[in-house]
Amino acid sequence: MAIIVIDPGHGGTATIPRDSTWNNAVGPAGTLEKTLTLDLGLRIVARLTQAGHRAVATRTTDVNLRLRDRANVAKRLRADAFVSIHFNGSTGHTAQGTETLVELNHTARSAKLSLCVQDALLPVTGLRDRNKSFDPATRIKPQSLGVLRLAYHDPGTAACLAEVSFLDQADEERRLRTTGYLDALAKAIAQGIETYLATLSRQRGVTRSFGDAIEAEAGTVVPAQVEKFLGLSGAALPRQRGIGTDEGSERVALPSPAFPTSFLRGRTTSPALTRELRQWSEAGDFAAFIGSLGLKHFRPEEFLELGASNASGPCKALNSFPPRELWPRIANTAQMLDRIRDRLGAAIRILSCYRSPDYNRCIGGERNSFHMQFNAIDFTGQSGTPEVWRRIAASLRDEEERFRGGIGIYPSQNFVHIDTRGTQADWAGR
Repeated sequence: MAIIVIDPGHGGTATIPRDSTWNNAVGPAGTLEKTLTLDLGLRIVARLTQAGHRAVATRTTDVNLRLRDRANVAKRLRADAFVSIHFNGSTGHTAQGTETLVELNHTARSAKLSLCVQDALLPVTGLRDRNKSFDPATRIKPQSLGVLRLAYHDPGTAACLAEVSFLDQADEERRLRTTGYLDALAKAIAQGIETYLATLSRQRGVTRSFGDAIEAEAGTVVPAQVEKFLGLSGAALPRQRGIGTDEGSERVALPSPAFPTSFLRGRTTSPALTRELRQWSEAGDFAAFIGSLGLKHFRPEEFLELGASNASGPCKALNSFPPRELWPRIANTAQMLDRIRDRLGAAIRILSCYRSPDYNRCIGGERNSFHMQFNAIDFTGQSGTPEVWRRIAASLRDEEERFRGGIGIYPSQNFVHIDTRGTQADWAGR
């Protein structure tokens, strides 16, 4: 049994200033969006309840609620899914189509739910896929929507907003005034939600933050589990070149500037990392090296994250900063990430770069991991989904030979791995 919250959009007779309008779209014959959303929403709740789920509506009468209050219904219940129901309208009354939206800073779960609902609705409405028109590659359509704001929801809740169709078209209004069509729409949305639920892991809870591509928490992934964890069973990674034979393995000859203050005061620098950096004799040289790469979006310290398992547990203090002779190996990967950040148009957080051999072995890392060669980056984005980030990385790899390498996608953990090993490799993890 899953917990699902359905939010019939709008309602009541008065707009809540700077928050929720009482009604938006109106049909040519006077049909109000708020009336249709309540009718359809309650039909969806009934279907999901009959299917054995706990389904709840944010409103069951003609009232208007604050956007945060609507979301809080799902947050209190720690709902698996939250779907807000709406109908569209356009200024010139000429637009038509079906779309399912996610918040700008959405999760991978929300993106998946939106596609499941959208794909279920399209055969019933028979209208244009406005998600595809927005982004043919991903069909994810983000928009700033208060009712879907991440801060208003439990981290484990997938949330989307369905704009079923444009009510201000006369032929569509006529369809929406028939019981058969509303029942078909309710069935479709309920099925879309159930399709999403079928993709969920049995383990419910808040998604854990990863410090490295294959460490769940301190030392919980053992070496024998690595191949399965990375989704590489039955397919070996391309043979990796030894450090001694890679080009660019010569020592970096750089001046030793004064230790840059900004190197320690960035928002991404944790107190623990700051302490380590103050004691690292090569910190100034490393800052100069990263500065020489011409990056627009990343500071030197962001490439020095030591990993979650380095802080405590059996792998505590086993990681280290990358040796000087390996620094050149991160250059292409760092520049590729900078380009990904440009195309995404939103902040990116680096989760992991270098792993010492002892640390990599302790956390159960791939035996020839490119993290040990300082030629790999695991990252997560402020907006979009791992699939969006993967597609951007793949397009850059196709465009420039120096970005040729591996791309691994980890949807449930919300990060992507990139490296510039020189040969193409692709995989999907958990």
